[in-house]
Amino acid sequence: MQGVSGQASVAHHGARSHPASGLATLERRAFALRCCSVLLYLAFSLLLRVLSAWESLKSRVHERLCRLLFVPPCPVYEPRESAIVIVGGDDDVGRQIALDFSELGCTVFALCPEQQASHADGAYEHASKVSSLIQQWHQRIKRSGRSPWGLVAPIVLDVSSETQRRHAFETVNAYCVTRNLHLVAVIVLPSVYTSVKRLVSGQAEAPSWAETVRRCLVVPISVIQDYADMLAAASGRVVLLLASGDPLEMHSTQLGLLESAAHFLRQQLGTLGIRVSTVSAGPFAPASKLSTHTGGDTM
Repeated sequence: MQGVSGQASVAHHGARSHPASGLATLERRAFALRCCSVLLYLAFSLLLRVLSAWESLKSRVHERLCRLLFVPPCPVYEPRESAIVIVGGDDDVGRQIALDFSELGCTVFALCPEQQASHADGAYEHASKVSSLIQQWHQRIKRSGRSPWGLVAPIVLDVSSETQRRHAFETVNAYCVTRNLHLVAVIVLPSVYTSVKRLVSGQAEAPSWAETVRRCLVVPISVIQDYADMLAAASGRVVLLLASGDPLEMHSTQLGLLESAAHFLRQQLGTLGIRVSTVSAGPFAPASKLSTHTGGDTM
């Protein structure tokens, strides 16, 4: 009887000891997991510090070499550090470009050329285009449900007025300095030229030619030159974009004038490290190609 009771006592004691040993094992595993988590956190923190120090070192070495060799630097900025100026931001294509860059996180300044309307309907239509840009921006932010979206700031001005262009530049420059932004691109969309049809048909008079040259050559060059210093500081790019559904002859005429402006700008801005590109889009645009120029591309 004593042997049986002794065996029962041992069995009962073993039954009580198993839960205790299992609990101890779980505690050891939890402690090991916490230790692994801490070690992984420290390892990743150290790795991030090393990578950050390496990137900083590379940036400094790159900057020193550029200064030593008199080569303009070409830094790459994050979208939240970048600003884009779009001339013609109230146009359908310009509006879409502005919204796409904003979605990436860039700050977009949409310069909306003031339309010379002879009646109230024309002025109302222009104002509705500007308000439509802001409305679509808010709607897309709400639909996306995510952030960060960059600011879209429309600026209405008479692009042929040097005073108004200067005020627009001061606004853009002040905002960029305050927010520590870098102007990485100026995109110019030429306005619709009502006199191009007469130019192509040969019925244009001297004033029509002068107006077309002013809009296609003088205005884009003047606007871009206003932002040359800001673009040079960020090794930015100029894009002259022609997107139209006009017939082939009219599209070719506009593209030829735009190429002339691009050629002049390449000569003026190439030495500052600013690349100038022309992009032609539309049903009658030439086939996509990439030609190498000094300081620019043609697409």
